[in-house]
Amino acid sequence: MLKLIKVSCGILFVLFIVGMAQSKAAYITKKSDTTKEIEKIEKAYADGSITKWECTKKKSKALKLEKVSKTICDNVKVKVDKKEESKEKKKVEYVKKKKKKEKKSKKEFLKKTKDLSKKAKSWITKKIKKEKKHYKSIAKLPKSDFYFTATDDKGNIFIGYVKGDPNSKTMGVGNSKFKKVSDGQAFQNDAKTQCSVRSEVDEATNNLIYTGQLLVKCPNKVFIGIWHQTGNEGFGIAQSKAGTKLDFTFSTNRNDAVTSLNKKKKESKKIKKVAKIEKKNYESKDKELPVIKISYNKKWFSSKKHKEVNIESNDGKYIIRGVVNDKGGSIEETILLRDGRKVKTDEEGGFIIEGKSNKSLEIWLTAVDGGGNTGEFQVNITILSAAKKFLNTKKYYALIIGNKNYETWDDLDTPIKDVTAIAKVLEERYKFEVKLLKDAKKEQIIDAFWELNDKITEEDYLLIYYAGHGSKDTRIQKAYWIPTDARKIDEPGKYWLSTSIVTEHVGRIKAMHVLVIVDSCYSGLLRGDDNIKADIERDLENPLYFTKMLNRKARLYISSGGDAPVPDSIDGAHSLFAKKFIETLENNTSSIDSQEIYIKVKKYVQNNSSQNPRYLHIEDVGHNEGVFVFSAKN
Repeated sequence: MLKLIKVSCGILFVLFIVGMAQSKAAYITKKSDTTKEIEKIEKAYADGSITKWECTKKKSKALKLEKVSKTICDNVKVKVDKKEESKEKKKVEYVKKKKKKEKKSKKEFLKKTKDLSKKAKSWITKKIKKEKKHYKSIAKLPKSDFYFTATDDKGNIFIGYVKGDPNSKTMGVGNSKFKKVSDGQAFQNDAKTQCSVRSEVDEATNNLIYTGQLLVKCPNKVFIGIWHQTGNEGFGIAQSKAGTKLDFTFSTNRNDAVTSLNKKKKESKKIKKVAKIEKKNYESKDKELPVIKISYNKKWFSSKKHKEVNIESNDGKYIIRGVVNDKGGSIEETILLRDGRKVKTDEEGGFIIEGKSNKSLEIWLTAVDGGGNTGEFQVNITILSAAKKFLNTKKYYALIIGNKNYETWDDLDTPIKDVTAIAKVLEERYKFEVKLLKDAKKEQIIDAFWELNDKITEEDYLLIYYAGHGSKDTRIQKAYWIPTDARKIDEPGKYWLSTSIVTEHVGRIKAMHVLVIVDSCYSGLLRGDDNIKADIERDLENPLYFTKMLNRKARLYISSGGDAPVPDSIDGAHSLFAKKFIETLENNTSSIDSQEIYIKVKKYVQNNSSQNPRYLHIEDVGHNEGVFVFSAKN
């Protein structure tokens, strides 16, 4: 029996040892498989077969990590091939030559842009007109005055047409008459790209010889050039800002255009052959990494200097603005990818990425140049919680006065339209309780001031807006608002409303913030100080800024001009000042302060008139370096 027990124990011990060996072997095998997979991923990243973003994603998955590790591929050394000195010199020379050429091209393009007519410049900003059908042959093009063919320096071929614009002026040369401006379309041989075309005649020396300008607007670029016409045929050249050349010929005859197209097809083959050789010679040697730059909070962040950039959002919406460029000399354009998906860029490499998320996220941006080099940038979007958002719970009042129809003064065009639109945006987009006075008499305005004085508390906010006639007493340099019942020949103090009385009422009202805005002649004569200071940096993205500003007393004044008359309107709809003020309020989706509004309005007014708007704090009424805060409804 004892012997049997010993034998059984021996068997069990052997089985235990065998089991342990098998488990260990299985563990080693499993570990070995994971190691092999990791080594394979790292080798692919080192060789440049995959990007860093792909490496981190695959490696984290292989290790079964819950979250993708940002630094998991930092230890991998990326291989860089040694280059012969002579080849490097050739690359450097090529890059220098390319940069010089690009600089020259941009300079030429800008010069041509300056020489364009105002109508031509405005035409460039319009949307591309597209035909429903993409024409592939000249024979099928609509009947027109001229048919043209073109080739760019990348070998792309275009066909198209132009015909006289019926709204254009007619020119007479000898016995001939024709339209000064012609419009048309161009169709690329890729079966999808369409461009708008515009031609303007500069000079006609006789019945046979003409010269002019040509504009071609494609989805991502604009060509500006010149053309010459002799008889029924002509030729020309146009250039984009990036330096791409467009050679074209045109004719009134379709058959001549077909002959020209056949020649351009042969030229295109030669151009593409040269481009292929250049690509082989230079792009393979390009080891310069493309750079991604992102603009956020008035600062630039570069993938060359920073590993990542952090962007905050209060409402879940985010916008990433930036530019991607490559100094390596690759012929092909640099491609931008977002988490592996292509992002659209303009001719200069600029891009905008918009999105919305209910939680914080990481976005990987990867730039790939023609030489296969990659530059990467991580963008961290932090979605702030509701507790971190700026919440404006204050009570707002507005007194809006618009005087248009006068008893003895000349009537005005826009004040009623201006104040009606302003009252509407304040009530609908913001949380103002609005009292609107149209064609107000002096007594009505004074009564409204006293009514506000009785209603408003120290916790409230008040906006006063006046649009109408303004005047001054030159003897004492005093400014006045002109009520509708004011007589032109009266003594100013009787029916006119002096700005000093307005100041007295502003000083009497208990509100935390008061902002007075005046769109009238001599509106800048109200007594105040334009040296506005604050001991906190203006940061419109920071909720803390608005919180602090709301608790600082403010007595502020914005005028549409200085000590001078201002025009009533430009287009009959609104005054220049009111137009931009309304537009700024409508475009705001969160919070904006009075200083930012003033900056936007001033720039617009000064660019379109001789007016000089002013922004100041009203003296001796309790101003304490605050600003007026406009908060859009949530």
